[in-house]
Amino acid sequence: MSQALTSGSVAELVGGTLVGPAGIPVHGVAAVADAQPDQLTFIGDLVNANRWAASRAGTAVVTRGIAVPGHDPATRALIEVDNADLAMIPVLERFFAGDVLPDAGIAHGAHVDPSASVHPSARIAPGAVVCARAVVGADASLHPNAVLYPDAQVGDGSIVHAGAVVRERCIVGRRCIVGAGAVIGGDGFGYRASADGRSVLRIPHLGNAVLEDDVEIGSGTMVDRGKFGATRIGAGTKIDNLCQIGHNVQVGRMCMISGHTGIAGSTVVGDGVQMGGGVGIAPHVRIGSGARIAARAAVMSEIPAGETWGGYPAQEIRHALREEAALRKLADSAKPLLRLLKEPQARD
Repeated sequence: MSQALTSGSVAELVGGTLVGPAGIPVHGVAAVADAQPDQLTFIGDLVNANRWAASRAGTAVVTRGIAVPGHDPATRALIEVDNADLAMIPVLERFFAGDVLPDAGIAHGAHVDPSASVHPSARIAPGAVVCARAVVGADASLHPNAVLYPDAQVGDGSIVHAGAVVRERCIVGRRCIVGAGAVIGGDGFGYRASADGRSVLRIPHLGNAVLEDDVEIGSGTMVDRGKFGATRIGAGTKIDNLCQIGHNVQVGRMCMISGHTGIAGSTVVGDGVQMGGGVGIAPHVRIGSGARIAARAAVMSEIPAGETWGGYPAQEIRHALREEAALRKLADSAKPLLRLLKEPQARD
């Protein structure tokens, strides 16, 4: 951070309306309950708004329209913005020192095949491996023990973290982030029983995996290669930790996929789809653009564009919630019936 911040300079930074003193120092950020007088916090909902009165924070960025009980504009500052979550980004960037990257150049202890192409501005850490004919773009970074198989490509400004693997012929676009231990282009899960039924035969996968620009892949996530063509993750999509993306899956642009989600082979996911944690999607399913899928849902059939689904198996969310409510009532409703069945039958 080049200079100290105050409540007034934060208001200018986020384009907000200041309610309170402009000179309160801001030396850091913290949650509402933990913030100190010289720290900034964020209020984007009523829960945190109601915590403001007891908070020690000197300044808060608050979503416009949310009432904040107990605010004294003579002693503390509120900065009203259209969306506190979005306003958080430029503030955190001021305090963020930036990613810790390897030193520029090829470190001693890295292995780079003579036929590989590594841009002079790239950063290749000790223990990283760049195999034959692989390409590493300008300002790209490979952390320790990252591995690029033959003919793999990592685009300009991308980061491949420690222990991550980009398999043969797979492509990582520009400004991507591949988390530690992730595998891009592992073999697809394809097997068939042998003709005599005595063994299981592995089906070779000849395709690759492609991450378009600005994709982020979480730690431990696997994106399998296609059987013939490419498994593709669209530009701007963010995939959380410990997810499984099956072979030939096509994920659109700007999707958000939470942790522990599994997408089976040949599924097509439209643009802007949001998936909660632990979602499971059957093979060959189509998910329409803008759809939202609740956590732990099991998707067995097509989801139309823009709809919200949940449940097991997944269905339109209103039906899923009604079904869940009915099941919860069923146990209580069944008790009188069970008692009646246990009573001796009245004699005529």
